[in-house]
Amino acid sequence: MGLYSHYDGAHNHPVNRALHMIAIPVGFSSIIVIWFHWIIGLLLIPFAFALAWLGHLVEGNKPAFLTNPAHVFVAPIWMAHKLLGTGNKKSASPLTPTGNSQTIRSVGQRQSNNPKPRPPAARSHSSPIAPQ
Repeated sequence: MGLYSHYDGAHNHPVNRALHMIAIPVGFSSIIVIWFHWIIGLLLIPFAFALAWLGHLVEGNKPAFLTNPAHVFVAPIWMAHKLLGTGNKKSASPLTPTGNSQTIRSVGQRQSNNPKPRPPAARSHSSPIAPQ
């Protein structure tokens, strides 16, 4: 199993994912903050880890970086894939139905993948009163 797929598999619960969406930027921003205010920068690191651990407590598994410390560097890639909607998707999202001919265009609007039949071409209508 690859690093990304292992990391993704350990973050399925929506609460865990949400907490990681906060913890990952906080943790990596501490690298920048430490240059300006080292105490705050150092406090951000355990705060970020606490959020991530809380997410894993909710999900009921161990953090992925405990099996491989490289997962710490996979985390921002995983987050970018989730925010941009790219990456491998295991199951269909409620916003992307499968097995039918409809896709979501925007919130609440569905567009069929099958084009709707066009109305018949306009014919020249002659009036029953007018001579032909």
